[in-house]
Amino acid sequence: MNILIAEDDTPTRQLLQSLLVKWGYNVTVARDGDEAWRILCEPKHPRLLILDWMMPGLDGPEIVRRLREKEDGDPHYTIIVTSVHNENAVIEALAAGADDFIAKPFNPSELQARVAVGRRIKDLQQTLLDKLVKLEDATATITQLARTDELTGLHNRRSFQQIFTLARNAALRHNHPLSLISIDLDHFKVVNDTLGHSAGDLVLKEFSKLMQEQVRAEDIVVRQGGEEFLILLPHADSMAATALAERIRTAFEQNPGSAAPLPVTASFGVAQLQEGEEEEVLIQRADTALYRAKHEGRNRVVTAEI
Repeated sequence: MNILIAEDDTPTRQLLQSLLVKWGYNVTVARDGDEAWRILCEPKHPRLLILDWMMPGLDGPEIVRRLREKEDGDPHYTIIVTSVHNENAVIEALAAGADDFIAKPFNPSELQARVAVGRRIKDLQQTLLDKLVKLEDATATITQLARTDELTGLHNRRSFQQIFTLARNAALRHNHPLSLISIDLDHFKVVNDTLGHSAGDLVLKEFSKLMQEQVRAEDIVVRQGGEEFLILLPHADSMAATALAERIRTAFEQNPGSAAPLPVTASFGVAQLQEGEEEEVLIQRADTALYRAKHEGRNRVVTAEI
């Protein structure tokens, strides 16, 4: 652990430094309060401090007050050292935000014990900080998993519903187009029955990757479940959505990946949001267009009628 000593008296500073080094600490030295503050303003600086009460520039209590005002998630542990011997000095130092107080001339054993207390507290704070970081990471992971389809990495239905509501409201409020593509893989059951479910999973992941390569950054690709997918396209009318669906259909037809040589293709239904239309109605119209694509022979794109 690195400890900052701020002490203008040379013999006292040298004694503190030699004792702390003897006890196994690294030491950073400041000869006055202004130098100490410059060190404390650096991104990486000691978090355990031994500050003289009275010294040129900023005094110890003022440094502590400034630190408490700008304290981040990793607080400093400060020990004020002074030759002032009265109760008011102790009260003032602690009121300024100091954690401990020791009078000059100090007993080395007492100083060692007080520094050890500070180190234990800093170690506990660091342990807590590490656990908080891990907790935040775990929370972020759980949130991501709750919004993501485990197999494909696409948005899941729960995530889609939240995004869809916001996108619909924004489209109606600002009068810009919003389109939805409903997708189903044709003859997908043949893959599972012929090659096994592992092969089927691989086809789903490959098709998901293909879609992600074709869409814009703002488009939302969703796995509804099984071999059913959705693509939500903000700022895109039905013509643009149909063109995208056709590009995906053609790319998958030409390169079905692990599904080859089985007759696996994809069918698409496209619908554009109409004025005042509810979310469920838009989904229903896209699904109806998809059913028409299936009924008309599969491996095609059908755009919903207004």
